[in-house]
Amino acid sequence: MSEIIEPMLNTRLLQADRPNLTEQVYDQLIEILIRGELQPGDVIVERRMAEQLNASRTPVREALGRLEAEGLVYKQPSRGVTVSPFSTEAFVELLNVRQLLESEAARLAAGRIPQDKLDSIREALLELGKHAKPSLSDIWEVDDLLHGAVADAAGNALLANIIRDLRRRTHVFNAYRNPVTPKFGVEENTELLDVIASGDQEKARAAMADHIESVKVAIIDRLSGSLR
Repeated sequence: MSEIIEPMLNTRLLQADRPNLTEQVYDQLIEILIRGELQPGDVIVERRMAEQLNASRTPVREALGRLEAEGLVYKQPSRGVTVSPFSTEAFVELLNVRQLLESEAARLAAGRIPQDKLDSIREALLELGKHAKPSLSDIWEVDDLLHGAVADAAGNALLANIIRDLRRRTHVFNAYRNPVTPKFGVEENTELLDVIASGDQEKARAAMADHIESVKVAIIDRLSGSLR
């Protein structure tokens, strides 16, 4: 009997570890996309990617399946998995959805972000403001710190996960279309944080809506300028 049970236990342990491995590979693939190492139209060879990430092909395949569900890659019968194109129109639609969801998250999060988290975000914003030319990675890290805290404080795990998914897509699009590091408004983001921290739900909602609208307009203007 023990000879039967032991392989069964080992199989279950491997299955329990797989979601964790898939998540790690997924995060690594997202970072590769954000860094612009893969561009729209590039083919992802499963075997080579597994070697690059020092992982087996199973979690790579599962992570690519998740990316496909999110629209970041797609399968072609003759070419395999390919990085998806991302139009400006699709990006504007993405930001419009973010505006709706993150505005509601800001309303729900008003006055609910813990003080230690507020302090760490303000400190990160101040540090970022000291750099004349911060890297794209530095900007995204601070931006995610702020928006992630708002999403978490809203108290709805599904809403927070959707917001993070949409923000990942925003980062990937920026990496595709904007090789020049965008400007980051430290004062604007600090003011947004202060409004949400104040506890006024309606002001928090409006502040987040205005913030994302200004980001959308700035990016569209930059893209329009690059096409002239």
